[in-house]
Amino acid sequence: MATATQQKAGVELLAGPPVRVSWGSIFAGAVTALGLWILLYALGLALGLSSINPQDTGSARSSGIFTGIWSIISPLIALFVGGVVAGRGSGAQTKSSGGMHGLVMWGLTTLVGLWLLGNLVSTLAGGLFSVGKSAVQATGSAVSAGAAQGGGVGQVAQSFGLDANDALRPINERLQAQGNPPVTASQLEAATRDVVRTAVQQGRLDRQLLVSSIAENTPLSRADAEEVASRVETQFKTFQGQAGQAVQSVQTGALKAADVTGKALWGVFGALFLGLISAILGGTVGVSKRQRIYAEGAVVTSPPEGGLPPPRREVYP
Repeated sequence: MATATQQKAGVELLAGPPVRVSWGSIFAGAVTALGLWILLYALGLALGLSSINPQDTGSARSSGIFTGIWSIISPLIALFVGGVVAGRGSGAQTKSSGGMHGLVMWGLTTLVGLWLLGNLVSTLAGGLFSVGKSAVQATGSAVSAGAAQGGGVGQVAQSFGLDANDALRPINERLQAQGNPPVTASQLEAATRDVVRTAVQQGRLDRQLLVSSIAENTPLSRADAEEVASRVETQFKTFQGQAGQAVQSVQTGALKAADVTGKALWGVFGALFLGLISAILGGTVGVSKRQRIYAEGAVVTSPPEGGLPPPRREVYP
């Protein structure tokens, strides 16, 4: 018994005349919606910008609020009118099939609108993106060159901020006071070349290896080498802290950007959904009573191409 009832309900749901999709009316509605959208948006920008008072900074905020609200309302109006055009020009249709024409018109308008908007944004941001890309590539090349195996110690040291003169300053001041020749920065760089390169690659400085290398390859004593190594180690730790802060800052910025993007996408979804409802409503409203009469079978013969036949007149005795 329940199965028979369900089958009957399904038949009643699917009953009705077949839907004939009129692509001409859909394209006409899409063109109408896009044109009206641009017109209304230009009107909103003109009104918003004209209301700004150069002497009042608060007027810019109110103008921005008005422009933002208008940018949401204008596509709803345009899609509704486009849906009306699509539904009215689709021939013999019911309310539901008129709404379907509004739905397809909304999809076409959205795709074309996003394509036009994407081209506009890419054109405006193309130059800036190219400059930013070149800067990033140049920075990456410089860092890679600094950490390369065959690179000089100056490049490697620069990648984490090693200052040989600063590391040698206390020792050289004492040596000069004693009448001894100072140790040059090139001597220290040559003595620490391998240790510095390994520290940059592994992210960890081997202090004992650094002390031994300085003591063996420079005229400094073991105690002086310990002092120089301490200053080099301090510089390396400072660099690691700055690098960690930079990484954390980048991660924080990425998370904030993701949060803002998520909220923006929710806004886009809401705007598209409201536009969908407006287009379907416009397509439904656009179907006239005369269209529904012929679509629902008041006239058995198909309407001639290019329009609807005159309505059937019932004659009663």
